[in-house]
Amino acid sequence: MEGKIEPGMRAFRRRSSASERAKEIEAINCIVSGKNVLITGGAAGLGYAFLNHFLKHIANKIVILDIDVEAGKRIALGIEKSYGEKKVHFIHADVSNHKQMSEAFEEASSLLGNIDIVVNNAGILDERRWEKEIAVNIGGMINTAMLAMKYMSRNTGGHGGILVNVSQHVDIRNTAQLPVYTATKHAVIGLSQSLSDPNHYEKTGVTVITLCPGLTETALTVDSPNKLLSRVMKADFVKNLEQFAIQTPYIVAQGLMTILRIGETGSIWVIESGKAPYEVYVPNPCTLRRYYKNNLAHVDAKVTRGHTIREVCETTRASLMSCA
Repeated sequence: MEGKIEPGMRAFRRRSSASERAKEIEAINCIVSGKNVLITGGAAGLGYAFLNHFLKHIANKIVILDIDVEAGKRIALGIEKSYGEKKVHFIHADVSNHKQMSEAFEEASSLLGNIDIVVNNAGILDERRWEKEIAVNIGGMINTAMLAMKYMSRNTGGHGGILVNVSQHVDIRNTAQLPVYTATKHAVIGLSQSLSDPNHYEKTGVTVITLCPGLTETALTVDSPNKLLSRVMKADFVKNLEQFAIQTPYIVAQGLMTILRIGETGSIWVIESGKAPYEVYVPNPCTLRRYYKNNLAHVDAKVTRGHTIREVCETTRASLMSCA
């Protein structure tokens, strides 16, 4: 019997896997079904994949905000024809423009009645226009997050809800050519951590989750080599990208559905290489310290809740950087 799988055993394993998947879908439906959703950057890439998964899991109504009028209207019309009802609404808005976003949220609130889930997804990669990059990736993210809290918070008349801020899983090996973009994505994590403070949650009832996709096949990624600060960087950047497995937006959107089911407020989730989502933690600065003993550097790093790991590193600058 060892090393051999009987036909009956194979069938049982397949049924078990299918059963588990069915239970997960049912659990996701309990979170998403009947809910009203707002997605920024919903007319392409990750945003469009999120839209389709919310539809799959029987969301009530969905509003997509995007700067691309043609794509947004086409998507809304196509879904209307497929579903035979006004399921998806498109609102034109530039997330970096606070006035436009305020008006967009007001219109969305009128269309939906109440907003239950906001996916704060809109972003750009353009190191040559880094002022615009900052305006969209930080300013736009903050505009959306603040308005989402305003419309969903219990202390302002909302019913609570879920805010998903989309950052990025940035590997240190491919950030040298993306200094501004990387900075904006780190800012998203800081924003989420502040908004998910227990004091905020008690008052608002809004769960704040950070989603950090790895390298994903979108127009932003495909065109990124042409958006760097210098053409000299392009060859190195393309070479670095070849080291990483690229995933589809579908996989990321599928992972988000699982995260909505199990993610707690303040949690940070990574989806990379087409694999299942996993949670990561930001170390507490008070427990991240380097000191020297016998010419060796010791680092205390709190990497999980309630567990401290101590690392010992060589005193060279490179190794100190790698262990910290």
